[in-house]
Amino acid sequence: MNKGLNLKSIDFKGLGTKYAKQYGKHMAFAAVIIVLLVYVLVVAKISALSKAEPSSSQTVDTNSLVPRVNQQAINRIQALENNSPQIHSLFEQARNNPFQE
Repeated sequence: MNKGLNLKSIDFKGLGTKYAKQYGKHMAFAAVIIVLLVYVLVVAKISALSKAEPSSSQTVDTNSLVPRVNQQAINRIQALENNSPQIHSLFEQARNNPFQE
């Protein structure tokens, strides 16, 4: 380790005030430029993302979205409806007025 290096000998306050006096009047301008650059980058990223098209792996196959009903379940419900007059009247009432509770 370097024994000749002493951090206490460096005057950090003096450096800060020296640079603050020298560049202090330009700090507001630099802050505005930084904010504007960030704003431009965000707008450019939003623009690029809004124009992006999904890849073929991200698209959904429309044939898989069609609901499939089990034919065996349909046959069981129809057999149940035909065998019971109460259930037949219940299904008939639901068909005539589906929005009534």
